[in-house]
Amino acid sequence: MLTGRDALKRMDKTLFGARRNLDRLDIELQATSRSLSGNKLEQARAIDRMARIRLDAARGGEVVGHLESATHKAMGILDARDGLLAALNDRAQAARESIEQAESRREALHDEVDAAAQALAECEAAAQRSLEQDATFLAQLEQTQDADAVAVSALEKAELAAEDRSRKGEAFESDELFIYLWRRGYGTSAYKANPLARLLDAWVARLCKYHDARPNYWMLNEIPKRLAEHANHARDAADTEVDKLQDIEERVAQDRGVPDARARLEALEQRQDELDEDIAAAEAALGELRAEQGRFAAGEDDNLLKAIRVISAAMETRNISDLTRIARGTMTAEDDAIIEELRQLRQQYDEFEDELRETHELQNERLARIRELENVRRDFKRNRYDDLHSRFDKSDAIQRMIQEVIGGVIRGGALWNMLRRYQSYIDAAGEWPDFGSGGILRPGSRRRRKKPSRPPTWHWPGPARRSGGSRGGFKIPRRSGGGGGRSRSRGGFRTGGGA
Repeated sequence: MLTGRDALKRMDKTLFGARRNLDRLDIELQATSRSLSGNKLEQARAIDRMARIRLDAARGGEVVGHLESATHKAMGILDARDGLLAALNDRAQAARESIEQAESRREALHDEVDAAAQALAECEAAAQRSLEQDATFLAQLEQTQDADAVAVSALEKAELAAEDRSRKGEAFESDELFIYLWRRGYGTSAYKANPLARLLDAWVARLCKYHDARPNYWMLNEIPKRLAEHANHARDAADTEVDKLQDIEERVAQDRGVPDARARLEALEQRQDELDEDIAAAEAALGELRAEQGRFAAGEDDNLLKAIRVISAAMETRNISDLTRIARGTMTAEDDAIIEELRQLRQQYDEFEDELRETHELQNERLARIRELENVRRDFKRNRYDDLHSRFDKSDAIQRMIQEVIGGVIRGGALWNMLRRYQSYIDAAGEWPDFGSGGILRPGSRRRRKKPSRPPTWHWPGPARRSGGSRGGFKIPRRSGGGGGRSRSRGGFRTGGGA
């Protein structure tokens, strides 16, 4: 079994390694990008040497001057680009270090959170053990469970009656003559009509046997209403008993220091949530910097494109075209060497372009995988899956799938579904999250109380609270035995997948 914190550490470690691998890929891409621009400059220099050999002084001077001006301008642009890239790399490095420092602070804070959660669990367990020996509490618990059972039974009867009314009512409601008289209130004090209308309605009533059917339809409608009212009264009575039960729990919890322990844990969790938000913001900022680095590395930034355009434009002048034609027509050994050098440079340029494109695609894919795992980790923390009580079955499969997300074998959604499916909470110190009133207030079920503003007596691990919301999403195990709560096993309980 894998603890929630160990699962989080595994994701942290995997992300750390993936980011380092992406850094190395960035360096390779930047080197290839610089080689691409250097190749263009080398082509210009080769043509410069050919011009000095093959053209007359006037024409050669024009070509050489044109190329020298272009290469000088391109070098200036590239030097400025190097400065921008160095600054961008420094910002990305600072962002990475900021994330690592924040994660280190969170790791240290997590130790405090775990200690506070353990202290709260011990306080709650002590309070619950005390209540298990309290005759007044046990009597109230039994009375509350009985009232709750009555309320649940009443609700079930009301629901069955409503279903029965819907099914049996179709026969009455499909009779247009009957339903016409029913809506007019025929046969009741609410019926108003002139003598002629009364005569005609009496005739219609005889046709559809209205006086025989009306009492049955009235009862069919009235029974669900009465049962619904009874169910509401029974639930109100059960809620009153729950309040009495929780009053006893809260007095004992206060004596055992539960509220203070809970307040300390919630304060630490709030600090942890704020730090997680800072980490998420820093990761988003780093993602934007990496995207900009990717554009530089792929040679898609404005500076490199401008430098290449300057050189390319200079090399596409008519004099240079004439130069190449003349050189091919009267080839010397020196011309031959320059032409071969140009051919190789242009072939190499094409190879650099292919390499840049392929590596840039790989970089984008790796960056997307990192973002997927970051999103899973963010949801993991938001749902408190790193809580002291949190555990995961299928630990080997989960650890393998974390690696597979980064490797591109699976998507982040598949890992998140796996985590949700095999996550559960366990007792940290023998406390029961569904003890006493908790065993009656089942979140998400029809036993939920009408007054949700009163928080549960006992600590509920679960999703990080946002904007004052309450924790939820749990499936509480059914009690295995009778009253008093003493037959409940102190086992784990599964979540319903979080918020």
